[in-house]
Amino acid sequence: MLTRLALTLAFALALSAPASAAPRDEALRLAPSDFALVVVVQNLRDHTKTVSESPFAGWFPTTALGKQLLGGDAFKRLTDGATPIFGALGVTSSDLLQDIIGDAVVFAYSPGAAGDPKGERSVIIVRPRKPDTLASVIEKLNKAQTDSKELKAVVERKHAGAAYHERQKAAGASDFYCFRNGVFVFSQSEAEIKAAIDRDAEDTKIKVPVLIARLAKLDVADAAAVVLVNPRALDAELAAKVKAANAGEKAFLTKFAEVWAATEAAAVYFALDTGAELGVSLQFNADKLPAGAKGWLTGARTPSAVWAAIPDDALLAVAGRLKPTDLLDFLGALNAGDGKPTARETVEQILGPIIGKDKLPAVLDALGPDWGAWVVPGAKDAAVPTVIAAIKVQGAKDAEAAKSLTQALEYGFQVARIAYTAKHKDQLDLKEEKDGDAVIKSLVGDGLPAGLRPSFALKGGYLLISTSPDALKSFKPPTGEPKAGGDVPIARFSGTATRAYLTANAAPLAKLLATAGGGEEKALVEQLVGFAAVLEPVDKIELLTRGDATGVKLMLRVKTAKPLKK
Repeated sequence: MLTRLALTLAFALALSAPASAAPRDEALRLAPSDFALVVVVQNLRDHTKTVSESPFAGWFPTTALGKQLLGGDAFKRLTDGATPIFGALGVTSSDLLQDIIGDAVVFAYSPGAAGDPKGERSVIIVRPRKPDTLASVIEKLNKAQTDSKELKAVVERKHAGAAYHERQKAAGASDFYCFRNGVFVFSQSEAEIKAAIDRDAEDTKIKVPVLIARLAKLDVADAAAVVLVNPRALDAELAAKVKAANAGEKAFLTKFAEVWAATEAAAVYFALDTGAELGVSLQFNADKLPAGAKGWLTGARTPSAVWAAIPDDALLAVAGRLKPTDLLDFLGALNAGDGKPTARETVEQILGPIIGKDKLPAVLDALGPDWGAWVVPGAKDAAVPTVIAAIKVQGAKDAEAAKSLTQALEYGFQVARIAYTAKHKDQLDLKEEKDGDAVIKSLVGDGLPAGLRPSFALKGGYLLISTSPDALKSFKPPTGEPKAGGDVPIARFSGTATRAYLTANAAPLAKLLATAGGGEEKALVEQLVGFAAVLEPVDKIELLTRGDATGVKLMLRVKTAKPLKK
């Protein structure tokens, strides 16, 4: 029963969107605020209606993926398996959605202490639109289980003058439930039911219950589904892990515990509007954060200037603002005291002999903070896509640093040329060409696939590396400083552009992959075409971040091929 109900709930949740807060607040008023996890799902009824009437819902069943999913055996088994259960309970799937779980459902959970699985605590709270319908379903379920001898009896109990019920199981255990002002509460623990009754009777002068305030603070109050995390309920478990960690793990876990101690609230959420959004929101006591972590976890974000140079038809793009020296210091702080070489020491061991140990500090200091990398369709008649990476080179000694960098890259390209020539009959040459004031150096050879000519250059204050010199020629160095604040992009994937690229190049790509040992050519074509079909519902996926003085938010935003809302 519970498995079927969970599957039905999960399917309805997949079609959800933002909602009114009142039913959710009524349910949360009875929920425990000290549990480790509180899952909130709200307004499934309106969510489902909105999406079912959207352009996406009318279009998706006509797609290859839609036909496969909706016409598949798994979907049929789900619907067929649920029908007799609904029939036995005297409700339909529409009744379940419209009248029972359509307003708000809350699930709260806390794990037991280490070595005490019986210490687990859980509560399910439902705020139905029609409490009588839910009461009727429970009455029929109780009768069916009593008739089948699964239950010995259902007994009414009292606490603080309020009624609740004990379902006495034949196996010896019991579970409990009650209705309080139209809100249903269920738990395997009698103590949790009594606590919910007590919370219902608490002083109504508390205008904003803890959980509702927590949702607002994390900026997820209107999300269709939220998993609220209470860090304090997990402190003991983390402390035990730190204590039991070996020497290699302890340094990192100790630093993580410091950040965790400063974390006041966290949430994973799912929301819908015309598209979908999955995200993580964190709130900190900034004064308690370690100095090395504060700048990473709080404060307004600034987009990379490189986004201005990334074309709209990029299949995939990633860009940000980060100085390598800051990253090395941060990684070093995480692993301090573990007895292993720090990230900076490792980089110095690898790059020091190539760039020069005396020059490496100045080179690292000159890099960043703006950087980016992206993939675009290859040139005409070239199946291989073009990859470009760019990083800003600046600072008082930028000319010297740039010279050291280009020398190091030329050394790397020469090593690659020699290694290739040693294993192939044909050979590669390192050639150079002028692009205004910039010099582009490229590896060329008849044995390379069409469109593949690894290249690098220093142009407009940016160090560039690409699989094509033409991409370096078309690169337009960004100008000006980007402004901080708002939603800042980190990564972007174009489902529409990628699908078009795969559809047009499936055969030559498969041939190239097969030649490289990637598999049988025919099977590879089918896989590439299949992946293109999977991408049909997706127009664009973006990873964004937003920050303020006390927290940070990460958002995975999906724009579907057709809107999820009229």
